[in-house]
Amino acid sequence: MLKRRFIAGAQCPKCEEVDKIVMYDTEDGKRWRECVACEFKDEMIEQSSPQEMPTRVNQNKLGDETLPHETEVQVVNLMDPKKIH
Repeated sequence: MLKRRFIAGAQCPKCEEVDKIVMYDTEDGKRWRECVACEFKDEMIEQSSPQEMPTRVNQNKLGDETLPHETEVQVVNLMDPKKIH
């Protein structure tokens, strides 16, 4: 039996109903989407992962210099709060 999952907020390309699209995987590894209102059905084609936009948070370089925290290795020791006292 196929495990069907609703796709929240998805709109059917045929009947334009919202929240009526389910997706499921078949035994041959294909992924399908289907509308439960009008029985529209098609295979979902996987696309490559989108690239993350560069921001000041995910950048690892500041000009040509490497940031200090990128070159230092710091050890973190976890302490058991029961053994402190």
